[in-house]
Amino acid sequence: MTATLQNVAQKITGAQKILLTCHRGPDGDSVGSLVALAALLKEQGKTVVLYNPDLVPRYLKWLPNARSFVQQLKKKARFDLTIVVDCGDAKLLGDRFPEPEVTGEVIALDHHGSGCPFGDIFISDPSAAAVGVLVAQLAEILGWPITADAAKGVYVSIVTDTGGFRYSNTNAQVLRLAAQLVEEGGVDPAQLGERLSQDSTRGRYRLLSKVLGDMDVVLGGRVAFITITPELLKSCGASWEDTEGLINYARSLKGVQCGVLISPSKYGGVRVSMRARGDVVDAGAICFSLGGGGHRGAAGCTLEGTLEEARVRVQAELAAVLQ
Repeated sequence: MTATLQNVAQKITGAQKILLTCHRGPDGDSVGSLVALAALLKEQGKTVVLYNPDLVPRYLKWLPNARSFVQQLKKKARFDLTIVVDCGDAKLLGDRFPEPEVTGEVIALDHHGSGCPFGDIFISDPSAAAVGVLVAQLAEILGWPITADAAKGVYVSIVTDTGGFRYSNTNAQVLRLAAQLVEEGGVDPAQLGERLSQDSTRGRYRLLSKVLGDMDVVLGGRVAFITITPELLKSCGASWEDTEGLINYARSLKGVQCGVLISPSKYGGVRVSMRARGDVVDAGAICFSLGGGGHRGAAGCTLEGTLEEARVRVQAELAAVLQ
């Protein structure tokens, strides 16, 4: 199941029609790395389709190729190769992932420390701060220059998954890559930072005020819970997209080792997102034990039952770790 990036490069070289996709609920790392791959492949004359059943988040739609994503493939669509990014478990692709006769060979590029390998070639490099790092390495192996459009995608991938180079996954490798993207790819960090943070809605600010006021700090001040319901969103005039990044406020509270956001999942069950400081709590290990996965500092899972039942289960797991 595992292979090197050289193997992936050979597969890409021999393919003409390529499908690019990621886990459901695309984020900065997945969208950034996908649009970067699309830009690189199109530059080489490849036919590329970007696919995900879910929409690209509003704060990423300005990226090159981001508005070309499709939510449904044509009935007669056939591909030589499918590349899945930022996904360590096939179940995260959802039940609408196309059949093998549509996808052709499947390559998965991931960087999570825990997961369940799938596809014909599976590569996961936990030392990579984001999948964008793997995309840049692929371009180097293939001898392809990173175009301006690709550079924007890779930069967004790495800056979002490292929390603006503040998270524990930030390392010398990703900092060198960021410098290369600025020096050679024409990336303007200030401009891209502004694009990623602008256009917040009034509903988001009302929601932020509410969740900060209602944040529940437990286990001796070391864990902070945020709960978001459809009713809360409606009362604030907010959307689910406005919840992006709210979990980081819980993590940033003095004394808190882990922030947890609990909300209904639109796919059924309860969605749990964790952000840990990394020195005491391993969020990835906890979520993996609950059927999910992720990194030491950022992870998630989906649980059955009610919001309260999920809260009790997660709190018990955290209590055991913190003891």
